[in-house]
Amino acid sequence: MSDSPVLVTGATGFIGGRLARRLVDAGVPVRAMARSASAPVAPGAELVVGDLTDHASLERACEGVSAVISCAAITGDKKAPAGGYDAVNAEGIGALAQAATKAGAGRLIHFGGIDTAGAKPGPYLTGRRRGEELLKAAGVPWTILQPSVQFGPGSPFIRAMSGLVKGPIVPVAGNGRTKIQLIHVDDVCRAAQDCLTGDGRLGRYVELGGPEAVEYDRVLDVIGGAMGKPKVRKVHAPMGIVKLQAKLLQVLPNPPVTPAAVELLEHDNVAASLDVVEREFGFQPVGFAAHVASHGLEL
Repeated sequence: MSDSPVLVTGATGFIGGRLARRLVDAGVPVRAMARSASAPVAPGAELVVGDLTDHASLERACEGVSAVISCAAITGDKKAPAGGYDAVNAEGIGALAQAATKAGAGRLIHFGGIDTAGAKPGPYLTGRRRGEELLKAAGVPWTILQPSVQFGPGSPFIRAMSGLVKGPIVPVAGNGRTKIQLIHVDDVCRAAQDCLTGDGRLGRYVELGGPEAVEYDRVLDVIGGAMGKPKVRKVHAPMGIVKLQAKLLQVLPNPPVTPAAVELLEHDNVAASLDVVEREFGFQPVGFAAHVASHGLEL
């Protein structure tokens, strides 16, 4: 293992924080990038202050690293900041790749997501695709990991869904049959760590998903059961109405739903096959319902 550190961006986030701790525990030197000098990064990691919109800070963060793992992004469940998502998810990712190339990093592992848009991406997915194209053009050897929706301790998705399930009726966008290939965050981090070695995944998109594709309505039922609410009452709303509501709600400082989140829910969020992780990485990821039954929701 190289003595040069691995830079993890988004090191206080759901994926980045857990991945940084995993790497430190494995004896990997970690440089954890966060936006504040007082950020609570993984014990044993070197903290570096940086931001994807501050290109000079990215160059400082990348100095002397052996690899970069790109976990920082503005996810679709967050309201778009001033200037839109693209300042981070497109230009920011491109700038990070340029900094990694300039520093001579051996590889850049970037977290995207399963592309649910097909041939007609909306604004959010268009920006994410553009960031990936800028990354690939920068010159650093790259791998783009594409996980489906993630669960595990502190999962923003599970927290949001459990909040909905607490109410008397759960609003559901569409018919509730959209499929999600939920994958545990620890399995995602294990896959990312594996990508630090070997050349077989360089220059490739790699999808990540759990062992089952679960309909959205079923996800809500599993969460309800874990909360002692075996019967979850749902109201399905046409997607067009949900889109309009999401757009109108953006006047609020913290809207309950965003147009980007609706965009991501329009189509199945599943990999090309259910055994993609086992075939690619040689281990079986945990199943959502079984894990919740034994570990609870891990909120």
